[in-house]
Amino acid sequence: MVNKFFVVISGICSTASFYLAYMTIKTGDISGAWLFISFGLLFCMSPLIIFIRFLARKSRLFESIDKTLSEKPEPRTTFVPHWFIMTMIIAAGVLILAIIITPILFR
Repeated sequence: MVNKFFVVISGICSTASFYLAYMTIKTGDISGAWLFISFGLLFCMSPLIIFIRFLARKSRLFESIDKTLSEKPEPRTTFVPHWFIMTMIIAAGVLILAIIITPILFR
């Protein structure tokens, strides 16, 4: 239900964006049309992916496109330097306490 609702709203937004881009180009303001074109391309991605997945059930070409789009890369293990993060949190806490306490002590 939510997925269909999102696709419908996204399709409406992309259609409106492309229409506004058309109207902007028609009035002669080409520099302003890029904003509407980019929003239209952004919003048309999810309906396009749903459409490709729908066609993948019926066509081998779209099935290969769907497999290419849905491949997941190998998960990579990353190291997060915890000591650095904890040092920054403690430094921020000390700084905040110093900002609060300094005016109270030096009145």
